[in-house]
Amino acid sequence: MGTITLEQVDLVMQRANVSFTEAKEALEQCGGDTVEALLLLEKSKKVNSDTTTSQGGFKNFLSKIHSTSFILRKDEQIFIDVPLTIAILALIFCCYLSITALIIAIILGIKVEIKGQNTVAEKLNSTIDLMKK
Repeated sequence: MGTITLEQVDLVMQRANVSFTEAKEALEQCGGDTVEALLLLEKSKKVNSDTTTSQGGFKNFLSKIHSTSFILRKDEQIFIDVPLTIAILALIFCCYLSITALIIAIILGIKVEIKGQNTVAEKLNSTIDLMKK
């Protein structure tokens, strides 16, 4: 078994987003081979991919926003169903037109919905609910 350095443990901790102990144990089981240790952690489902690292944080945030839908609907009829990134870009580049269209839609009784299976959608929906009150 080779000598395991602190740098190797740090590398495995950062890449797999695991604790120091888990990283060290994986390296010990793999004889100090960092790639094998990462593969072992992935196979044993110990890799924590939910939390964001400083390198992938912005990319992860963008993917969460893009997987969230912006929907305008009245009863069962859907007028707009686009990814939230497209809605944000439309708001930025066509600010006056987008805000005017949203105000008219709300006056006409069209509901604004944000749908997605992530925290971005939950936070936006709670904000919309607070604005309604």
